[in-house]
Amino acid sequence: MKTLTTILILIISLFSFGQTEKDLVPELRLEIWDKENSDNSIKIETLIYDEIPKYIDFRGTVVQALKWTDSNGENILIQTITGAFDWKDYEENSTNYTIQDKSELYAYLFQKRASDKEFRRKWRVYDYTECYGVDWFTGFIPKATTITDLDKDGVSEITLPYVSICRGGVDPGRMKIIMYEGGTKYALRGSTMLMCKSEHPFGGDFKPSENLKNKKVFSKFLIEHWDRNKCENRKYY
Repeated sequence: MKTLTTILILIISLFSFGQTEKDLVPELRLEIWDKENSDNSIKIETLIYDEIPKYIDFRGTVVQALKWTDSNGENILIQTITGAFDWKDYEENSTNYTIQDKSELYAYLFQKRASDKEFRRKWRVYDYTECYGVDWFTGFIPKATTITDLDKDGVSEITLPYVSICRGGVDPGRMKIIMYEGGTKYALRGSTMLMCKSEHPFGGDFKPSENLKNKKVFSKFLIEHWDRNKCENRKYY
């Protein structure tokens, strides 16, 4: 009798206290903002989903949204992931295909100058993983996104480290650090590092974009940031 009463209470609760629209907000709290290595002089706010202007168009599930102001105006950075979905991998010159896994990530900068009424998209970062493996993941590195003003010119730099992993054995994942200052993009591209604390770590190397050669302050920061975040240590998936 006690068990029956408990079941009835649960059923009544489900009908009386169903999900509200707010409960269905697609938000992931993954702590990807690196406060320690961001610029303390820039006042950065985190936005909840309801605080993002409704007219702003983006894809994916919000991982984090940040807002701040620099000499270009108000800025909103939105980082999202799609999670896993199936896609058809067609054989060359054939209608035959296999079903594989895919996941995507996006980062958007929306900006509003003093003369603007609404935020406008400044740039978008897009990447993905197509995989038919055991271990796979696409996402931003935890506590690694930074907002800085390294050259003290009033224009903030946005740095976005992320990984793309697809493997069935013991192989490093693909890693990128994308930095934007205004509309200019800089990057380090390479691999994650495995067995970091062992006598024989492997992976973790990178190549910088050509335009970093004359940007020593950016290059120094990005290389140090790479070294801070290159080790997987089971933190991705």
